[in-house]
Amino acid sequence: MKRILPIFLITLLIIVLVQACSNVPLSTMLKMSSFDEEDFIRLNPEELRVRVRSNTKTNVIEANQLTYSYKDTETYIDQYLSLEKLEEEKIRTVKHWFKDDSVEHISWYRLDEEGVEQFRALQKHPFLQDKDREGTFELSVQTVYTEDSPLQFLLSVDLLLEPEDGYFTLFYDLEIDQTSSVPHETQ
Repeated sequence: MKRILPIFLITLLIIVLVQACSNVPLSTMLKMSSFDEEDFIRLNPEELRVRVRSNTKTNVIEANQLTYSYKDTETYIDQYLSLEKLEEEKIRTVKHWFKDDSVEHISWYRLDEEGVEQFRALQKHPFLQDKDREGTFELSVQTVYTEDSPLQFLLSVDLLLEPEDGYFTLFYDLEIDQTSSVPHETQ
């Protein structure tokens, strides 16, 4: 019993440190580690939602794409599915215990009509039926920022695959720094 408590505390500390050093929450890593092609086939593309949160007062996203890729020795698929912004947006004040309050802008997106059709076609692709395949599978969100977005801000992206499961965070408070992509004057 005396050995179990130190092992438990060390394990807990390691988990907290790993999660603190990453913009991807540990719960997301665990959820996505078991997500596979069969889960992908069962998804209803009309229910997919992406929630984007930033510490700005306005929407910083010009365009979003849901990307799906699969690669093995014989097959390579890299598909971009367009997302459309839903009408609702929300700006709220976030209260903090040890620092000043901050603002959070929230916007929601879903697949557009063409994206839904492409997603359904992808779900029927023959490579998904091959149970003996060995490859890598990735589902992610890519963003394009507006011209008037701040040069530096925090961005969090949540994904809803099935309404009954709710949103889960793909990444949290990722620091976006666009200063390196801004042209500099030369003298």
